[in-house]
Amino acid sequence: MKEHVAILIVGYRCSTEIRRCLETLALSTHQHFEIHICENGGADSFQTLLAELARSPGLQVAQPGTVRSPAVVETWVSGIRAGGQRVFLHRAQGNLGYAGGINANLDCIADADWSSAWVLNPDTRVHAGALAALIAHAREGGYGVVGSRLILADTHRIQLYGGRWRPWMARGFNLGMGEPADREPDVAAIERQMDWVCGASLFASRRYIESVGRMNERYFLYNEEVDWCFRRGSFRLGYAHHSIVYHSFGATMGSSVSRRQCSGLSVYLDERNKLLFTRRFFPSRYPIVVLITLLLTSQYLFDGAPANFRHALGGWFAGLMQREGVPRRFFGGRA
Repeated sequence: MKEHVAILIVGYRCSTEIRRCLETLALSTHQHFEIHICENGGADSFQTLLAELARSPGLQVAQPGTVRSPAVVETWVSGIRAGGQRVFLHRAQGNLGYAGGINANLDCIADADWSSAWVLNPDTRVHAGALAALIAHAREGGYGVVGSRLILADTHRIQLYGGRWRPWMARGFNLGMGEPADREPDVAAIERQMDWVCGASLFASRRYIESVGRMNERYFLYNEEVDWCFRRGSFRLGYAHHSIVYHSFGATMGSSVSRRQCSGLSVYLDERNKLLFTRRFFPSRYPIVVLITLLLTSQYLFDGAPANFRHALGGWFAGLMQREGVPRRFFGGRA
């Protein structure tokens, strides 16, 4: 029996990226899937998304559907013409953040027949065999969560194979970052080092989701997938090297490898969420980590990014004060 996969995408005013992502998913060699997209950008952005997808010759024109989540105010249903897979488009009641959008999608499939979920960023393009490789690797190794070979679209080099957490610095380390995309790594060695799977392409079994629970919405953006993987208990993490996903890193959230080019929102949340995460998973180290992370915010000054230094300090202080969820200072408030 073919494994039925629910593909979960969260968008925020990025209709063109979503269309391109769907067009690559339509070429998937594994055809048994459905797609759920939660648009966090409001009513106008949702209409823009509907119009953008209607222009794609490979997609059916969307029709009104049934709302199945209290976090969703309207649902439309489209489909991929070639394979007949359904595409569900959900408008969130507000900006739910990344985890909130994923959880709204999970609400919408709670009663559906699916065995795994593939969390995918909208700014990705997937190789035709990417999903099949995830399914095969998860089945062979009995993994709860499996990641893909994430390749940076602009450099064609590895973004990461998987992540390792450095608890004293409250920072992740991207395994394989900068390696040539076609390099053949030691997969077993990667899996021994992995602490988390990147949320840009994260394949999780239904058993994992129902056992561990849903994503934690306290972070809004950043660290939610790390938190999810740290709650895994006896479940194992895997890396599917033959699942190839190209990622336009930072296209949807304003993140960047350059401290000067990062958006203020991404800097603020990155610093805030490091402290929220550490307080939860490494409480005995928390007092020292607070001081270390404060010192590390100075890196923005050394890199000539004084504005982002201020955002970093603001995020650090918000984490210290245990402020969670929507960062109101970036969305019409003061918090």
